[in-house]
Amino acid sequence: MNKSIVNQQSIKQFNTNKILKLLTSTEMISRAELAKQTGLNKATVSKITDELLNENLIIDLGYGMSSGGRKPKLLKFNPDAKYIVGIKIGGSDIYFTVMNMKLEDVFTQRIERKNNDTGIIAEMLRDSFNHAIKKLKIHTKDIIEVAVAVPATVDIKGMIIHAPNLGWKNIDLAEEFKDVFEGIPINIFNEANAGALGALNHVNNPENKNLVYVSAGIGIGTGIIISGNLYRGKMGLAGEFGHNVIVENGRQCHCGRKGCWETYASEQAFYDSLERKGLTMERNITRVLEELENNNAIALEAINELSAYMNTGLENVARALSPDYIIIGNKLRHLKDYLNICDEIQGTKILFADKDSHATIEGMGFVITRKYLYRDRYTVNS
Repeated sequence: MNKSIVNQQSIKQFNTNKILKLLTSTEMISRAELAKQTGLNKATVSKITDELLNENLIIDLGYGMSSGGRKPKLLKFNPDAKYIVGIKIGGSDIYFTVMNMKLEDVFTQRIERKNNDTGIIAEMLRDSFNHAIKKLKIHTKDIIEVAVAVPATVDIKGMIIHAPNLGWKNIDLAEEFKDVFEGIPINIFNEANAGALGALNHVNNPENKNLVYVSAGIGIGTGIIISGNLYRGKMGLAGEFGHNVIVENGRQCHCGRKGCWETYASEQAFYDSLERKGLTMERNITRVLEELENNNAIALEAINELSAYMNTGLENVARALSPDYIIIGNKLRHLKDYLNICDEIQGTKILFADKDSHATIEGMGFVITRKYLYRDRYTVNS
């Protein structure tokens, strides 16, 4: 391609992105104000906003109130021009969500499952997808991407290397699900990485933040944010702190090693501890909370042990990376009132996530929406 054409496209993309960032961060704004705040001339603003109107990415609200001169014609970002499908596959359930470009849920369904067969899961997702499309009255062309979060080691190409708690190895999940979503691009995320991106979306000045998201569910995964960017490592496999050994020659882990952090400090580890101590019950957080609220001695003993092992792993993370924050999410966040977790380790603040599965789904939507608005959409339409 001619170098001058590339430069022109780059300039156009830069100017369009400046306008879009203002439109997505304000309730409504006039072309004159867009020109003033971006420093672009009115002709450029008019041309770009006309293109965005044609794409249905913005809405013309008509004339607003005058402050003495001509009435301003107001524009508003249209978050419902496109959608993202977000899926979180957990140890015993699946969350299926459709979000608009403001990451607002427009359709959510929790799917219980007892089988890890990818074919059976694909059919469950097909049912949810068809139901969502029909209920929302949207077309598949309105969906930017399908994002799937899995508690697994996922390489840079989206291949699942190992999902020990699901019994999966070397699976191309996008290929397994491609017929379900009728040609819509499918992006596979490590669940903890997606959670880290969701957490990042809720901190001030995210570009200056370093954080680690600890997804403490059936297993333990960690997502790493450095200077506001997800750190995945050379092969996309960084952040497997759940498989750091904290007890030498300890309990056998699904990964093949012994004494891993997740074999002592995960949701699964907690249930196993309760059973070893003689308390057998339904394995869900609601039942655990009931026992803790009733001051069950076994449950209280087990939660104290869990706290100690959790603190050991958190200290390893804090010492290794020294982030601003470590944020604990997934199922164990529901036990925060009973866990005795350090508030701070060597200057790193320890927090609990204020959302559960949707933080993970929101993180995927955050990445996909911004990629579409500020890069991919321009490339497609240029």
